[in-house]
Amino acid sequence: MAEIINSFHLDRPDIIIPMDRDRFYDEQVAQFKKEGYPTKGVEVINIFLLNESGELILQKRASHKNHNPSLIDKSIGGHIKNGDTADFTVMLESVQELQVPSIVLRSHADFLKTYTVLEDYLTLISVIEHIDTQIVHIPKMIDSKGVVIANKTHLYMGVYGGSVKNVDKEAKGILFYSLDELKSELEQFPAMFTQDLHYYIKNYENNFREMIRFLST
Repeated sequence: MAEIINSFHLDRPDIIIPMDRDRFYDEQVAQFKKEGYPTKGVEVINIFLLNESGELILQKRASHKNHNPSLIDKSIGGHIKNGDTADFTVMLESVQELQVPSIVLRSHADFLKTYTVLEDYLTLISVIEHIDTQIVHIPKMIDSKGVVIANKTHLYMGVYGGSVKNVDKEAKGILFYSLDELKSELEQFPAMFTQDLHYYIKNYENNFREMIRFLST
């Protein structure tokens, strides 16, 4: 069954173009091979979950994946299907990928209030905050070749204190990293990690440290 996702032309990013997912990637891979740059982007969500000890919960992607196989990646990622919102996609993907139910908040004040109310229930549900939305051009390994794909990325961070399960077999396993340990390994073994992970740890380090400080108080 075709998966219809939200795509857009880079010169008109606010106009959504419903497009078959496979067709989008076939088109943009061919475009990159020909011209060396993307012309369209796709709308996605990226989630970073931390446990109550401040460790990042990461996934090692399955070797059969066409995109970034066998690389260590963010907690959860997914395409936004046409007709869905980013927040809805977060709640759906968190259950489908890690069997983690979630509450998604749009403001930091609402995140803090919700966390305070539900702090004793974080083994049952995650509390997730929207951090930023931006268009980024990040290389991905697709069929063993580096291809730059444009993403309109909705970035989220959240806290979850329960167990996680690799529900849909899209990952080899779940890993737990302190931020400093992750930064060290990103520097020493860069090829082990997705370029997405490199980008977000570098550009949102202050957000991660703020969340870790909050969890330690």
